[in-house]
Amino acid sequence: MRLSLLLAASLALAAPAMAQQVRFSPDATEECLKKQRTPGAEVTCIGESARACFQRIKNASPSDIAACMGQESEYWTARMTAAHDRLMVLAKAADADFAKNPKSKDVPFSLTEDLEIQQQKWAEWREIRCAVEAMMRRGTPYTTTAAGNCTMKRIGEQALFLESAVKYMETK
Repeated sequence: MRLSLLLAASLALAAPAMAQQVRFSPDATEECLKKQRTPGAEVTCIGESARACFQRIKNASPSDIAACMGQESEYWTARMTAAHDRLMVLAKAADADFAKNPKSKDVPFSLTEDLEIQQQKWAEWREIRCAVEAMMRRGTPYTTTAAGNCTMKRIGEQALFLESAVKYMETK
C-alpha cells in the first residue's frame, strides 16, 4: 500500500511531462525471452522493454524512466494474472483428482488454497520490499525509479514463476 501511494504520487506529479514522451512496446522483452536457452535465464529479460522505452526519450528524467518501468510492470502483471488464472484451473483439477486418493485424508492441504495464500503473501512482500528500496533513496531523484525498477522486476519474476508452474502442471 505504501509503495502504491508513493508511486501514484510520484507519477501523478510527472504525468503531464510523460504523457507525450513515453512510447512503450514489449517487443524488446519478448525478443530477449525468445533467445533464452538456459532454464531460469528468462529473468535477465525483465526490464529490456523499459530500457528501450526510456532510451528513446531525449534527456529522460527519473519520472520518464519510472513511467517506462511502470508500463513494463503492467505488461508483466497481465502475464502474471493470465498464468495465475490458468494455474488455478489446473490446481482445481489436481485437487479434485487427489481427493479420490485414499491418502488425501492424511494430507490436509489444498493446492488452490495454497496458491491463493502464496499470491497474497507475495503481493504483500513485494510492496514492502519495493517500499524499502525506494525509501533507501528518499530525498533523491531516484526514489521513483528504485520503486519502479523493484516493482517491475518482482512482478516479472512472479509472472515467470507462475508460467513455469503452469507448464509443469500441464505436463503432469
